[in-house]
Amino acid sequence: MEEYASARLLELAQRALAAEGIRAVAPVTGGALLPPAAKRAYLAEVAREHGLLPLLRVGSTLSGATSDPLIAALLNAVGPRDLLERWRRLERFQHSRHRTVVREYGPRHLVVEHIGPPGAPPEPAEDALVLGVLTALLTLSGARDVRVTAGSDRPVTVFSDGLFRAPPPRPGGGLWRFAWSAAPPGDGIRTGEAGATGKPGEPGRSGTDRADGAAGRDEVALTRRLIAADPARRWTLGGLAAELGVPARSLQRRLAGAGGFSGLLAAVRSEAAAELLIRGDHPIGIIGFVCGYADQPHFTRQFGRRTALTPAVYRSVFQDPGGRTSRAGEPTRRRTP
Repeated sequence: MEEYASARLLELAQRALAAEGIRAVAPVTGGALLPPAAKRAYLAEVAREHGLLPLLRVGSTLSGATSDPLIAALLNAVGPRDLLERWRRLERFQHSRHRTVVREYGPRHLVVEHIGPPGAPPEPAEDALVLGVLTALLTLSGARDVRVTAGSDRPVTVFSDGLFRAPPPRPGGGLWRFAWSAAPPGDGIRTGEAGATGKPGEPGRSGTDRADGAAGRDEVALTRRLIAADPARRWTLGGLAAELGVPARSLQRRLAGAGGFSGLLAAVRSEAAAELLIRGDHPIGIIGFVCGYADQPHFTRQFGRRTALTPAVYRSVFQDPGGRTSRAGEPTRRRTP
């Protein structure tokens, strides 16, 4: 997972650097895999030759990468808090040696520190790359008038008015303060309790509108659609009820025939994972993250309960080398030798 994440970030960096006329020689990867040390060496070389500002601007390519399930799952975030929670879950999922720690939450700001293991903090180029990606994700997820400062003793404004203006200072370059004037409706409350049901960055409908739209309709089908649109979200029964404009207890009763809230959530996530497993070559770890599982063991365990197969075996059984796939709705059928 960490190797794939490194390779994906490297791909974004190459694209952004090429747009600026910077032709840096990247290390050769083994398919989607890249040792993290190779990524660090590449970024350090770019920083030596061209400075940190080009790396900060790498996130500018994200708006054109929404077909990537990893990027799409991050861009589905409902505002800054949800975004940081998703990013931190991604770090936990991939067992990243570097972590973002939220030091302070505010209604219109977040203070985040990018840290590493004792005695091995992230290098300046690594800080710059992650800061640039997080800043881009923040703006794309709907936060307005984003301003970013970096540093501890004498913070420097590194991003304002939509532009990166200075690299993070050293030392303290991994301490970042994100501020914004407004965020999408639903941000600032417990993740999963409300939020957008449309495109990333667009506010969700009001409770009254949701209630009118859900009246007399099949709550099971609507619930499936909501979860399937964003399986990476930390869904709760209360959050679904708020989206549909119905009391939580009423929704639980209506979902009982489909296995209840927990059963339906598990089913939709496993269906989404099965679809990605057989219809693409995305790494299994990335599929687990975008489908809302906590980590790789959780993905393997929960997916196995639904299909009687591990994700890897499921892919090998149902993915056709010629591009055709078996039906994802029949997870336990095996090809006849």
